Amino acid sequence: MNIEKDKGDVKDMVKKVVVLLLVCIFVISSFAFADLVIPERREPTAEDLLTPPIVSNLEIHNDGGNNVWLEITIETPENVRRAIEYFETHEAGYNQAGYIGGLRLQYDIDGKQIWDDIGLNYSPNYEQDEDHWNGIFETGYLSELHVDSQVEARAFYTGATADGLERSSDPSETLILNEKVNFKASDWAIEELKKAAKLDLIPASLKEADLSQNITREEFAEVAVLAYQNISESYTPPADPNPFTDTTNTEVLKAYAIGITTGTSETTFDPNALITREQMATMMARALEKAGVDTKRFDPTARTVFADHKLMHDWSMDAIYFMSDKEIIKGIGNNEFGVLGNATREQSLLISVRCVSQFGNN
Repeated sequence: MNIEKDKGDVKDMVKKVVVLLLVCIFVISSFAFADLVIPERREPTAEDLLTPPIVSNLEIHNDGGNNVWLEITIETPENVRRAIEYFETHEAGYNQAGYIGGLRLQYDIDGKQIWDDIGLNYSPNYEQDEDHWNGIFETGYLSELHVDSQVEARAFYTGATADGLERSSDPSETLILNEKVNFKASDWAIEELKKAAKLDLIPASLKEADLSQNITREEFAEVAVLAYQNISESYTPPADPNPFTDTTNTEVLKAYAIGITTGTSETTFDPNALITREQMATMMARALEKAGVDTKRFDPTARTVFADHKLMHDWSMDAIYFMSDKEIIKGIGNNEFGVLGNATREQSLLISVRCVSQFGNN
């Protein structure tokens, strides 16, 4: 008897069995995994036809003469696209839910709150998707529109129910172009404040406020969060649970979650307290750092030392000189930074604009 041969045959058989088992396991697991990652697609319903379009850009155009119109960039959500295709090609589906037949735009010019609406046409000036539901759309000429008009606009789908009744989807989010703000501010700040408004860096709480007045901790948190979101191009949810007993302001809780600011104690934020220019520089530098900016990127030995340098706290020096080196914050004259002076709303908005201009993608 050849024992060695028999042992070899047994080993070969075991290998074949093991390989076969592994193949079976792979096939079975592939089907199971496919069930997990590729769920069965449901048929569209009438509810899909109520989903609003997504609008990402609004522009005013003119032909060099007196003809002015609006262009808007629209993306149709996937569930709406499938619903349009389904109800156009399935008679039973059409009889159940109706259809989507077009796009319209509700718009308001210069805050008159009239909210006219007008049909949108596929713009012939751009390469578009073949399905004609994504891309750039345009209105007809609007006699009341000017190139510097403030415009608010939102889009929606139009169509009909299975019974033939007119139906519209929910409206998209509203886009605002050339938002007009009547600034109550110092003359020297107006031009940069206009830029702040254009970049959407002015919190709602400050749009009608006297910007020459001192800024509170709560207001500055709102300013810093807008700058952070612009530069980082990201959104941070508010801290949950709320660590503070004296504020429920969502923007304050975002600033806390980001790491821009802390409380004045374990349970209080002191939202109405004023901040100094030293604190303003420090908190905005933190916002930049959290947004990915290297705030140590300057030569501290080459700096021009402010006359009130000795009044600075150790925790603020790097921030102050970084901001000064980048010409984001300027002194108050006589080579003084104004360390302990109160920061104003307009000063805070201006450093926000300068931060976004240098480190954002605008």
